[in-house]
Amino acid sequence: MRIFSWNVNGLRTTLKDVAACHTSASNYFCQVLNADIVCFQEAKIQEEKLEKWIACVDGYHSHWAFSREKKGYSGVVTYVKEALSPLDAKADWLGENSSAEDLCNEGRLMCTDHGSFVLLNVYVPNSGDGDKGRPRLDFKMRYLKALEQTFHAGDDLVRSGKHIVIVGDFNVAHKDIDVHSRWKVEEIYSLEEREWLDGFLSRYIDLYRHFHPDEKNIFSVWDQKSDARTRNEGLRIDYAICNEGFLTEVLETDIVKMQKQWSDHAAVVVTLKEQPNLPPHPAPALSSCNMKRFIADPRQKKLTALFNKCPNRQVTTIVSDKIVEDEGDELHSKSEMSIDALSMQKDVTRKSNTPVCKEHPVFEERGESVKAEVTPATSAVTDRVVDIADPTREAVELPVYVSNSDATMSTDSSNKESTSQNKGKKLTSLGKRKLEADTKGLNKQRSVASFFKAANAK
Repeated sequence: MRIFSWNVNGLRTTLKDVAACHTSASNYFCQVLNADIVCFQEAKIQEEKLEKWIACVDGYHSHWAFSREKKGYSGVVTYVKEALSPLDAKADWLGENSSAEDLCNEGRLMCTDHGSFVLLNVYVPNSGDGDKGRPRLDFKMRYLKALEQTFHAGDDLVRSGKHIVIVGDFNVAHKDIDVHSRWKVEEIYSLEEREWLDGFLSRYIDLYRHFHPDEKNIFSVWDQKSDARTRNEGLRIDYAICNEGFLTEVLETDIVKMQKQWSDHAAVVVTLKEQPNLPPHPAPALSSCNMKRFIADPRQKKLTALFNKCPNRQVTTIVSDKIVEDEGDELHSKSEMSIDALSMQKDVTRKSNTPVCKEHPVFEERGESVKAEVTPATSAVTDRVVDIADPTREAVELPVYVSNSDATMSTDSSNKESTSQNKGKKLTSLGKRKLEADTKGLNKQRSVASFFKAANAK
């Protein structure tokens, strides 16, 4: 199992850069980092502004602690592979100490239960600039003591078979070996902070120093304003810590430099032995898979579904069955064409419901006046139609129909004109010119049969 911990100093920007360089955040977590658990500090994302692409990384569930005291500030998140989903998750849980209630509003701690161990992802407050009197030193010390009590409460878990692992940014260096040689640790951090860390690490194991006890010039944060990373003038303030009993499960711990444009911190990577599989269980309530706003409502229809339903539409191509009618001595063979093809043409035989102007009958809908009477062509011209339903059937010869629309339109126009005169209404000169122009246009209208390919006469 591999645990990856990193202070990103703003998660949204970092994940965008990661996705741009490595296809997706999921690919980066799984293929590049090869991480089962990813812990971020200083996410700086407000709960109401959390987006799905950040919360729901493919293959991982995320568990968030948001700052409620100050928007866009602090915040930690723990991503866990779906197959390793924790038994439980708690945000800003500092034990049962009631005096720590005011310390739980800045989104600084996420606790997840992984069966064999409990993982704490923490971002400890910064005490502030020493030149300005360290304005938040009191708040930081209260937070560290509450965190220690929470960690000590884990002793009961250890006795019950669970172990404790804590990763994150503690905002304090331990010894001179953990700061650049140009500084002294006492010059940077107060006596109270250093004494607390000395006492805490006397009971628990600093995993990096356990595996690299004498390694120098290994730091986890640099001042970006002075470009200190290029000179490697930094501090080691990011840790991975566990109880002594869990040490046998840890294979390696390293500090890995990340791209400097992504963060001013390096990452801490802890490699564990394979841990026992967890029994089937539901995901914790704080898991991203249980965030209602990211769960699709099964009752909600997709936009594409609106285009698939059309109750009045028939889905056909060319109907192979012929409808034969007996009209005197002649047989009329009719073939139904595709609805999709005819939908682009205007139905010239359909009566319009549009009101007709009684004074100017030529202004009525053109489809009303053009009632083309379709009769069989006098010439023996035929088209051969292939039966697509049964390609082996013999081709059927269909007569081409022509339209006597010219005579029909002329008759309809004269009838309507006489009707208008009988009612005592005369067309104006403007109306007559429009009548003549429209009539000429109608005479030029193509018949339905003209849209089909003409066949050679036998």
